[in-house]
Amino acid sequence: MDLGLEGKVILVVDSQLAIMTSAAVALAKEGARLALSAPSNRHMRHVELELARRNIPQERFRGMIADLEREHDVRRLVRETLHRQGDVSVLVTMVQNLQIAGSPELQDEQIQPALARNFLAPLHLVRAVIPHMKRLGEGRIINLLPLSALEVSPGNALSSATTAPMLAYFKGLASELAPYRITVNNVIYEGVQCQETADAMRARAACELGDDADEDAIADRAECITQKTVDDIPMKRMAEPHEIGDIICMIASKRTSYITGANIIIDGGLHHTYA
Repeated sequence: MDLGLEGKVILVVDSQLAIMTSAAVALAKEGARLALSAPSNRHMRHVELELARRNIPQERFRGMIADLEREHDVRRLVRETLHRQGDVSVLVTMVQNLQIAGSPELQDEQIQPALARNFLAPLHLVRAVIPHMKRLGEGRIINLLPLSALEVSPGNALSSATTAPMLAYFKGLASELAPYRITVNNVIYEGVQCQETADAMRARAACELGDDADEDAIADRAECITQKTVDDIPMKRMAEPHEIGDIICMIASKRTSYITGANIIIDGGLHHTYA
């Protein structure tokens, strides 16, 4: 199946994250030209090595360092992509779960940085690329969000409070950009087998056990939490990052030109509500 991605310039931010690296690989294999961002040279070097390991030619991508919490960096990232590669046809962003926190314990000093990273950073990126997509006469905006954006679970209050507003914003944006042939869709994920998930499980275990817990106890508790997550997933397994990356690749393609404003849930059946 021809996905129509040959030669398309696709901006993938936070490419050092396992899901985003897998998305970059899938897109590059379809012939896309990638603009990749990472927060540091060390992270970018990791991405470059990973892409080389997966046989992605270096001419398929260009790496840039950007702190997405700084609007200046976001504008520079888009400007450099346009200067180096001419266009931006597709934007792929990602938001992760944040530190464990219950609703009663949330403090202003936690909420404000989380909103900057989870809501304002994607907003700034979108605002920067929209004029160029309008000029092209088409575009794809794809946002990856954790399941906590859709439903609250214990310890994920901070994540839910700062990602749920994105669902409202991007739903409205999808309607307003549809006449310009620019689609806006959210991929909502849960239960992905990767380092970021392992780190989140460990953080949750450490929070549950308290400051006095030793490393062995935290590791054992994290393993129990992980197993409980797998048990709760109807498929009885976690997803591999490439399974999310392949979906991103499809949504970026010309084959999905009539899908916009959608929340595409990839969680092995974990989410049980009708919507």
